[in-house]
Amino acid sequence: MNKVLVLIFLLVGLASCSQNLDCTGFKQGGFIIPNDTTQGTTSYRIIRNDTLQTEIDSEGVKRYSKIKWLSNCRYILLYDEDKMPLNDFQKKVNSVGGVIVEVIKIEGNCYHYTSNIKGDPSSEQINGVMCKEK
Repeated sequence: MNKVLVLIFLLVGLASCSQNLDCTGFKQGGFIIPNDTTQGTTSYRIIRNDTLQTEIDSEGVKRYSKIKWLSNCRYILLYDEDKMPLNDFQKKVNSVGGVIVEVIKIEGNCYHYTSNIKGDPSSEQINGVMCKEK
């Protein structure tokens, strides 16, 4: 009986310490993904409305995606073939269902995310940070 009570208090305590994420502030606006030398990416800018996203890399190249929100903090990105020609990789990503992105932590005007290609268990999981422009 005592073990059950300890377990209940432990679970309640852990649940109360977890962050209740509210991602509504990240569904629209301008964002920056900072330079990440550990994963070899350069910084780029993102402009997003609720269902469309434009990525602009450091050389000014634009990539367009459609956004499908699965929940408040989880969404799928599909490359937008109506706005740009797709390369073989982008076609493959779209054919398996896109890239799933999940917000895992919010700090101020930034969120930490994890992403991988839907339906491709061998795809590398990418972790990153995206910050909303002020």
